[in-house]
Amino acid sequence: MLVPFKNAMETVDAFEELLASKNISIPKHPESGADTLSLYRILQRIKSGEPTPHEDRRQESTAGAAIHDLAAKVLKVQKHPDFEMLIPHLEKLADGAVHLTQQRQYESADTYNKLIELYWACLLMANDLRIRLDHPTHSAGDNPDVISVQEDKSRAYAFKTIQSHHTQSLLEHLKKGIEQIERCDADEGIVVFNLTPYILDADPWPAEGTYYQDWRVVWTICRSMISGMIEQLIADNGQAEIDKIFAGKKTVGSILCLAIFTTVAKNPLTGNPVAMPIKMAVHIPVASKCNLAGDFYDEVNLANHAMQQNL
Repeated sequence: MLVPFKNAMETVDAFEELLASKNISIPKHPESGADTLSLYRILQRIKSGEPTPHEDRRQESTAGAAIHDLAAKVLKVQKHPDFEMLIPHLEKLADGAVHLTQQRQYESADTYNKLIELYWACLLMANDLRIRLDHPTHSAGDNPDVISVQEDKSRAYAFKTIQSHHTQSLLEHLKKGIEQIERCDADEGIVVFNLTPYILDADPWPAEGTYYQDWRVVWTICRSMISGMIEQLIADNGQAEIDKIFAGKKTVGSILCLAIFTTVAKNPLTGNPVAMPIKMAVHIPVASKCNLAGDFYDEVNLANHAMQQNL
């Protein structure tokens, strides 16, 4: 779904007003403050007809898409009964973490990691689920990042941001996520790999002067990369070893893989090239017996739907 610049700017303005009402100011940090202005800089360039250097266009488009998407997700749930649980994570925005689609040197890894937890919590809340969200700085140590709560069942999501595609590192992240879930009081859970840094290393932005004829081309390329990485994890460690770490666990034998990035592709309505955010949520079985029940699958699928549609 594509959003006009004017609507996007209105959304970001409303987001800043909401944060201000909670005594949070993104512009306290010079870089994150600059991110929120990216949409305005793009609009000014369009109005003036000023040419934009390729790298500037890339950075501004990426920042603009990222801050608008996050703003839309948070605004959607501002009336949710658990909204106050998001405040400690929102306060992290003043430390510079606005970008889900780029981790810059000034951001601490911890601040960047907490942003994906905030994002997923908003997706669950958008589907009227109650949540428990681990505090970003004062963790009790027994809560796996995000827990969805229903009357008869609770589900845990343990997030791991993947910086390296080496399979031994992936295995350690998987084990740590399982340990988090097994310690908590949720009925079941899933390990979530945030693969955005991995995808960005492959550079999904097209070469200068070019664009994808169909956004599904780059989506398919990145989906194949993710599948290949998980297949390599199983091949290098052996299916028996993977099955062993899930045996007898309430953690389902799948990995939920998330990736959020921006590319340039043809607008299917106008035929013009536009900067387009691509948001992926793919569940990939890794154990021989993948016990992802239908209602759990539905919960993940509805979160993915909210990720695509709530703009």
